[in-house]
Amino acid sequence: MHASWSTFGWGKRVRGPERLERPRGYVQSLGGVAVWGLVAALGGCRSEPRVAVIGYAFPLWGTTTVQVARDEIASWPPGAPVIRIVYDSITQGDPPDVEVMRAQRLAQIPDLVGVVGHGGSRGSLAAAPIYAAAGIPQIVPTGTSRLLGQAGPWTFVLPPNDSIEGALIGRFTAERLGARRVALFFTNDEYGVGLRDGVVAELARRGIAVLSQVGVDPRSDIPTLVAATLRRDAPDAFIMAARTVETGRVARAAYGRVPRLRVVAGDGAVDVPNLVALAGPAADSIYVVAFWLADPPDSMSRAFVERFHRITGRDPGPDEAMNHDALMLLAHAARTAGPDRAALRRYLEALGRSRPPYRGVTGDITFLPERPTRLVMARLRGGRLERLGSPESINGP
Repeated sequence: MHASWSTFGWGKRVRGPERLERPRGYVQSLGGVAVWGLVAALGGCRSEPRVAVIGYAFPLWGTTTVQVARDEIASWPPGAPVIRIVYDSITQGDPPDVEVMRAQRLAQIPDLVGVVGHGGSRGSLAAAPIYAAAGIPQIVPTGTSRLLGQAGPWTFVLPPNDSIEGALIGRFTAERLGARRVALFFTNDEYGVGLRDGVVAELARRGIAVLSQVGVDPRSDIPTLVAATLRRDAPDAFIMAARTVETGRVARAAYGRVPRLRVVAGDGAVDVPNLVALAGPAADSIYVVAFWLADPPDSMSRAFVERFHRITGRDPGPDEAMNHDALMLLAHAARTAGPDRAALRRYLEALGRSRPPYRGVTGDITFLPERPTRLVMARLRGGRLERLGSPESINGP
């Protein structure tokens, strides 16, 4: 069922085989406007096995993963509770105030047992107090800010934090690339500043000089900033604590001006088609950290890649694999612990303690402080990401 939550109720499907009809009655109001209840919209599910609703806190254009997760859940044997995944199709955009609005809307959904999201560190941090106040477990699938670890007991962060990712970038730049001097570009937000600090700490530990630290955003005059950086001294590598646009533009601006150009970027840059287009001839000089790559050795991950490709016509990206794991983890938790928010929180807390880790397509999942790091170093080659492995497993540049 492909439903959308809006101020005026549950709309008809966007795509898919089922149609949501306008219910005959409503169960609550919001600001004087009738809000069509989930129970009515789902055809009176109170007379059926209980429903566990999972919220997906991403803009409408990021909901491909929902289709894949619904397809997998539909293949499960019948059981209770019935799992539904919904998302907000009305509140679109990425600024923090938009993410707060999205969280407020999702938190009002009847039978909501947990939320996957939001898309980045800043939005996830902005939304966390809303979910905590409502007692709703929140799984953050891709946010890496270490501040998320202080968001409280209702927020569970899937990836390693920025200090761990920054240490990997620093170690890779030193050991794999042999760099002794670097130029560091960063975005001035929770993601960029946190990753920058993690990188700088690791480089300082290794005695590697940071020639410059340059703040950038998509509107920056990046060619001028790169030219100014190169006038000071030529770095052995550029490190990007930034996203796709800034990384691609820095690589293009430095191309031809730096012998043997190497650009190392964090996970925020991994939008491969756009990164390749933005970097142009410099694309094959870019290395990135990824949460996961679509070349998995195990049967579970291969099945996910095949299912995703069948439904979407393409391979999944790293963020989509993380989002899928978060959705399926909440679905399994609801089936195991029941459609109760506090029970789901206890289930998530128990992973790796009194319960075994949850096996996801990106690896075994727990929320323990000492959990294994699941990060991959990759290089762009011919428009695709090529796995490199850990710095310790690679000999020579």
